[in-house]
Amino acid sequence: MNFRLALAWLALWLLAAGGCAATGPNVVTGSDPAVNFSTFRTFAFLGITDRGHEIGASDSSPLRGRIKEMIHREFAAKGVRQVSLSDHSDLLVHLFYGVKDLERLQQTGPPPGMSSQAKSYTLAEGNWVPVATTQVTASEDHEGTLIVDLAESSNQKLVWRAVIRAVLGNSLEKNFELAQKGITTAFKEYPSAHSR
Repeated sequence: MNFRLALAWLALWLLAAGGCAATGPNVVTGSDPAVNFSTFRTFAFLGITDRGHEIGASDSSPLRGRIKEMIHREFAAKGVRQVSLSDHSDLLVHLFYGVKDLERLQQTGPPPGMSSQAKSYTLAEGNWVPVATTQVTASEDHEGTLIVDLAESSNQKLVWRAVIRAVLGNSLEKNFELAQKGITTAFKEYPSAHSR
């Protein structure tokens, strides 16, 4: 069998398998180990960057409001309460949203009009050899990214970050379920009151 052809099919199959493997949000968090998180008792939303456009803290979009509510619930569960920006909170929260297109390759059965028993042949090194009768199709997905940054209000220094990524679907509610799952997972990594 032609080695290059086999290698190409293997690479395409691995790409297709990898594209189907993601089932939920991918969450990565990081914090400054020198910061004592037990001193933070209040937070305020500083602003939102939505697909590269800066939006003020007083944004009233219902969609962004739902994300803010999710974050509010996580903070409340940790005993950190929300205040207004003018109240000089301990933490400032800035959110970043973004969506990018992802191309996904998928290997399917034989081309239309050919049975699974049919074989195609190609000439390789003077011999006719059978080749796979499968097709590779490309489709496009959308990957959403939500970044939650927490900065210490007194010095504007970043102390904690969560990056949440997920492949988005056509259902707004399912996308919000992914966001909630990602935010909940991220806040499990928020340093406890006993940190330091």
